[in-house]
Amino acid sequence: MRTPIKFPPDAMYAEFEVHRSMIRDQVRTDGFRRAIEAVVRPGDIVLDLGAGSGILSVFAARAGAARVHAVERTSIAVLAQELVVANGVADVVEVIQGDVMDIELPDRVDVIVSEWLGGFGIDEGMLVPVVAARDRWLKPGGTMIPRSVTAWTALVHDRHLGDMVEFLGGRPYGLELGDLVEKTVNEISYAGAFRHLGAGDLRSDPGRLWTTEADRIPMEVAQAAHEAETLLDVHQRGTANALALWFSAELAPGIPLSVGPGDPPTPWGMTTAPLRGPVRLSPGMTVRARVRTALARPVGTWTSWAIAMPGAGWEEHDEQAIWVEIDGEV
Repeated sequence: MRTPIKFPPDAMYAEFEVHRSMIRDQVRTDGFRRAIEAVVRPGDIVLDLGAGSGILSVFAARAGAARVHAVERTSIAVLAQELVVANGVADVVEVIQGDVMDIELPDRVDVIVSEWLGGFGIDEGMLVPVVAARDRWLKPGGTMIPRSVTAWTALVHDRHLGDMVEFLGGRPYGLELGDLVEKTVNEISYAGAFRHLGAGDLRSDPGRLWTTEADRIPMEVAQAAHEAETLLDVHQRGTANALALWFSAELAPGIPLSVGPGDPPTPWGMTTAPLRGPVRLSPGMTVRARVRTALARPVGTWTSWAIAMPGAGWEEHDEQAIWVEIDGEV
C-alpha cells in the first residue's frame, strides 16, 4: 500500500485476484522459484513471511526443506493451506495465520523468503517486519531472499499521467478542477502492468537512490526514513513529466529481478512521481533528483520528491502535505 490510509487497511492481500496476478507473473514467480532452488538445501528450515497463496512455501518444500513455516496474516492463508495439500507437501509446510510480530516458532530457521517488495522496494512499508523476523528467527549465517534491493529513479514521459493532467486541467464538463490537478501531481502514481513504461519513455540515465541489504540492515535504519539525492544525466532532447521509481533486486547470487522501464512488465507496473508540468530537456543536461520515503501509520509510506533543473531551485512534491491539508479541512 503506497499511500497510507487513516483507517484499518483494506483486504487487498486477501483477494484471490491479487494472488492470481502474482502467480501468473512468470518474471516474479520464476525468479523467486530459481532463488529458492539455489539457496534451500535438503534439511533446511524455512520461514516464508507473508506467504500469500503459499506458492513460495511449496517451492521451498520441493527444494528439500525439512520444514517450512508459511506465515500469512490475512485470510488468504486458507488458499495457502489448500495449495499445500493439493501439491502434496502438507507434511513439510505448516501454514500459520497470524502476524509475524506475534507468532512463536519452535526453532530458528536457515532461510527467510519474503516477497516484501513494493513498486520501488520499500514503499509498501513491509521491510520492518522482515527485519524483525530476521533478528528473531534467522540462524547465524542464514540466508535472506531477496538478498539485496536497490531503488532507482529516472526522468520519464508518462503518457497516462500527461493525458490525465491535461484532461483535468481542461475544464471537463465545464468544471474547474484545478484543486484536483494539484493533488494529482503530489501523489505517487501506481498502476498494473497495462501502464508499464518502456525504454522509449526514459528521458535520462537512471540514478541509484539506495540499496537495502536484507541480511545486514539494522532495525533502526529499516524504521527510519529512506532518502537520497542523485544526478540524472540527459542525452537527448525531449520533455519529461515525472520521475519513474523502481527496484532491481538480487534474489540470490546470480539471480536478478528488475521492474524498471524497458524491463518485462510485471504486476508491480510502474510507479511514477509526477511533476507539475513537462520540463524541457537537452543533451548534456544534468538534473538533480531527490526522493524521501518514510513509514506511515497504520500502514504504508509517505513519499516526497523533488527535481532541480540546471540553474534553478527545487520543485517540491509531498504526498503527506496534501493529506494533512485534506485532514484539516474535514
